[in-house]
Amino acid sequence: MMTYLLDVANHTGVVTRISLIFRRHGANLQSLSTAQTEHPGIVRIVITSEIERRPAERIKGQLAKLVDIFKVDMISHEEGTFRAFGMMKIACTMQTRPQILQLLDIFNGRVLELTTEWVLVEMTGTPEQLEGLLNVLQPYGILEAVETGPIVIRHKSPRNGSRTQPTWEVVPGGVAVQASSTSKTSSNNPQEEIRNGTNLL
Repeated sequence: MMTYLLDVANHTGVVTRISLIFRRHGANLQSLSTAQTEHPGIVRIVITSEIERRPAERIKGQLAKLVDIFKVDMISHEEGTFRAFGMMKIACTMQTRPQILQLLDIFNGRVLELTTEWVLVEMTGTPEQLEGLLNVLQPYGILEAVETGPIVIRHKSPRNGSRTQPTWEVVPGGVAVQASSTSKTSSNNPQEEIRNGTNLL
């Protein structure tokens, strides 16, 4: 299972372009999570995919070429802190309720709603912890269960973590430009490349 960590521009269509690269390699996305970062213009995307190492490296190289992506990492569980969120609706009776609540306490779960027929719980933890809670509650009857994909923070933040937010934006017609660029230039000028969306990094 490979985990990709991407810092991308908060632009329309970025996720579609990313998923197309995985599709071309026949890689199935196990999970995809997006979250805002410390910069309003940058979104953190975490993708998990079950794929061999060699095609995984090729995917990483192609992702890095996308104009809207700042940084691409393949990260292991030893290199970052992973967290996911899950909600589970468990069948319960007056007899089984104390047992279920005791298990929730062990896993640091939290009760959201409680009725005479079921209990709705939530939990934040590693994907393995969420799977563990689901397994111990399975005998009582899982009525519904949903789980987000993991999000992650690197143990070693990049040196440019204090960089300013991007100054470019999306304008009508799908053309990416720098917000600060207003002068007209020739087609051989780097500013023209920026206007055409070919040199945004």
